[in-house]
Amino acid sequence: MATKPKPPILPANKEDPTGVDRLERGAMREFGRRIRKIARGYVKLLDRIPAEPVVNKTATDTKARRYSFRLDQYLLSSILEEGASLVDSLLADPRDPWFFEAYVVVSYRRGTAQAFANLAQQSPAYLAGQMSVADIMRSDPYRRRMALVQAREFEEMKGLAGTVKSNMARALTDGIGRGLNPRSIARNLTDQAGIEARRANRIARSEVPMALRRARWDESDEGADRYGLRGKQMHLSALSPTTRATHAARHGNLYTTDQVRDWYSRDGNSINCKCSQTFVLVDENGKPLVPAIQQRALDTKRVMREKHNGPWADEEE
Repeated sequence: MATKPKPPILPANKEDPTGVDRLERGAMREFGRRIRKIARGYVKLLDRIPAEPVVNKTATDTKARRYSFRLDQYLLSSILEEGASLVDSLLADPRDPWFFEAYVVVSYRRGTAQAFANLAQQSPAYLAGQMSVADIMRSDPYRRRMALVQAREFEEMKGLAGTVKSNMARALTDGIGRGLNPRSIARNLTDQAGIEARRANRIARSEVPMALRRARWDESDEGADRYGLRGKQMHLSALSPTTRATHAARHGNLYTTDQVRDWYSRDGNSINCKCSQTFVLVDENGKPLVPAIQQRALDTKRVMREKHNGPWADEEE
């Protein structure tokens, strides 16, 4: 008698399919702490520049009074270099890859463990061939995958640091050039830091769940290649009020891993995305070996649509 195939493992939390919301929030808090430190550092650098109001007997509005900054090229270059070094030390120091080690690695490992459990449940061959998650993490293929993830995140952080340095330097030099009150310049620096924090938060909300998804894809591909597994990735959206219609439209549908990777590489689909994918074993016609698993996902979407759980629910199928 043929053994009845077991179903894939679906996310426990339908509203957070990746399950890394808490990890994302931790990364956002750490980004916020570091960027506030950058803002304070730039304000301290501003305090090192002697400034005095320009005497203008016709000016009656003290708020509009111009200031003169005793500043030469050497001092300006020194201050900007110190500011740039501060940003690099907090965001893009290769000796302290804090975002990668504390958040991205954790997410990637979690995704690998999820993929292991999912594949082991569906495939006896995979279960027999892979002794444990720890064995996977000690393997050469896993280490190569992790090296690629690390390189990606380092470039991401270098890009963020470059943007922060450029914008903070602009806020500082623009205020000096306009002769603004030092207190106004300090306020502008703090406001600019707030903008940079929001940009950093977007990185946290995008890269942390992306690491988990990538781990699931990578291990699924590795298992498929090594054990001859035939399967596809079933898309699972959060179906929340903020879900994009294009993301909700994929919920419950099956795609090859290459199709999923391509989709995430376009149109900003990876930005602020809570979707996940689950590897599903399929037959020679591309249909799930356990059809009920896809039907369950489609039923969930129907229920959420009937509840009008966001603008996506108004879109036609």
